[in-house]
Amino acid sequence: MLYPTVPVRRASGFRIVAALLLATVVPWAALAADQVPGAVPETLASPRATFSTFLDAMVAVRKGEKERLRDAVSCLDLADLPPAAREEAGRKFARDLKIFLDKTEWVDLQQLPDQWNDPLYVWRTFPAGAIVLERADNGRWLFSRRTREALPELLESVRDRAFVGGLDGGGGVEPSVADLLRSRMPASLIERTFLIENWQWLALLALVLLGVVIDRVLRYLVGVRIRRLLGRRLQRVDAAVITRFEAPLGILTMTVVWSLLLPLLDLPINVIGVLDPAIQVLMAVAGVWATYRLVDVAAEYFASLTAETESKLDDLLVPLVRRALKIIVVAFGLVFVAQNLDIPIASLVTGLGLGGLAFALAAKDTVENLFGSVTVLIDRPFQLGDWIVIGDLEGTVVELGLRSTRIRTFYNSVITIPNSKLVSAAVDNLGAREYRRIKTYLSVQYDTPPEKIEAFCEGMRELVRQHPFTRKDYYNIYLNRFGASGLDILFYVFHKAPDWTTELRERHRLFLDILKLARHLGVEFAFPTQTLHIASVPEGFAGAPAPPAPEAVPGFEEVVRQGREQARQVMEESWGRGKQPPVDFSDPDRIRPTPLS
Repeated sequence: MLYPTVPVRRASGFRIVAALLLATVVPWAALAADQVPGAVPETLASPRATFSTFLDAMVAVRKGEKERLRDAVSCLDLADLPPAAREEAGRKFARDLKIFLDKTEWVDLQQLPDQWNDPLYVWRTFPAGAIVLERADNGRWLFSRRTREALPELLESVRDRAFVGGLDGGGGVEPSVADLLRSRMPASLIERTFLIENWQWLALLALVLLGVVIDRVLRYLVGVRIRRLLGRRLQRVDAAVITRFEAPLGILTMTVVWSLLLPLLDLPINVIGVLDPAIQVLMAVAGVWATYRLVDVAAEYFASLTAETESKLDDLLVPLVRRALKIIVVAFGLVFVAQNLDIPIASLVTGLGLGGLAFALAAKDTVENLFGSVTVLIDRPFQLGDWIVIGDLEGTVVELGLRSTRIRTFYNSVITIPNSKLVSAAVDNLGAREYRRIKTYLSVQYDTPPEKIEAFCEGMRELVRQHPFTRKDYYNIYLNRFGASGLDILFYVFHKAPDWTTELRERHRLFLDILKLARHLGVEFAFPTQTLHIASVPEGFAGAPAPPAPEAVPGFEEVVRQGREQARQVMEESWGRGKQPPVDFSDPDRIRPTPLS
């Protein structure tokens, strides 16, 4: 008996996006499943079984069981077509074959052989071609490529013929969009001048123009939407990053539109075998490209967020994650595009397995550097912008990558250090210092009165207490030594500055205030000098004065006694007899000794 056919509509074009995700997660499992040999299923074990499976599946699809279309397509030989075109070509093949059968004759399954030894079985031969089943290498009986190539002429030969009456399920086939268009077109448009019908050429041109228009419109809408979402952070995001994302997204949408509408044109299978793979590959490339650029947009957005935080770990993490995601997108994208181009991924994986040892040895340094970058992220020995010293290398950290860390030196060159060295190297992070020390000596003239020196020292202590970036709980400013050219005052102070540039600026401000204080107090700074002493003319020379009469020289005990008495007098005048308390930086009056009132 004869079975009715159904029009075949293509599934949503967005399945390609889903397929991209699936292909990145389980590509090897799917390929391995396809390569596992198994027994020939009973549904395709003979010409009769294949005919029965095909007709039963098409009738079930007509009744609403859309999933049975896969069973019908499994009866067709599509091995010579590109993988990206097999789905659409299989549906087209199944629909056209069912239409031809419905307009030809009843199919008596009992007359078909259940066993056939020859590799070919010709069911019927017509002037325009033949319906042939061929046994594949795996033992399955399939409608052959010869049948598929003859179908366009076979359909043309029965174009004006009615469907065979009395078919199970009502007979015939539901008209497709292309059939409805053909019924309302003049004959000149239905004619085939070159490869396809004239109206199909016009429809292809309209489809291309529609895709281009949608591409441009979507680029504009997405750009406006992204800028609106970013809001006030838009100023911190590179506008070129958004523009670079709009282009592949528009191309992706354009190819999705083509993929959705192309089946409505009812193109021949040989044309579908060229156009559909091209669209699928372009869609895959655009999808990978758009995802790659989306990573840039997301990274720019999160970088604008990290700019508002005090921690520098996120500043270090964002570019690292950005690179990692790009590598993942490119790797999985290449696998998916290769599948669409029918590149044998399974053999490639096998080759990698055979050369795995060599690959592992070659990637040894890369793996070490990768673990080094992970170690840096976990231990955080430095952050972006820190001034670090590693061995004889010194500079500011400007970038942390998956393989290396880049340091900008103070003569503005960039040094690249492999991350593997950071695991065992001693990293001196000068940028992590909580306080930055200032130690210097201020030399004043020897003739400066003690009162001015005391006032000058106390004035400098007050400057330390007033400056915003100086450490208030520890500082030492005292007359420290008698220098060769002046009295040296120790100036030992700490700055609490976030970076070296701020430290230099605040040190500059503090030193200028010290100079102003010295000028106001009349304190003069000493500078290296030499005094030339000219001795008197030796005795006996002409013109030499007579030597003075010798004076009585006090004894040693008397000299010691006088020195001690003068020292006690100075102590009583200046400091008093009480024990001085320890220095307390919270009480300015206890930094210097308390004189006797």
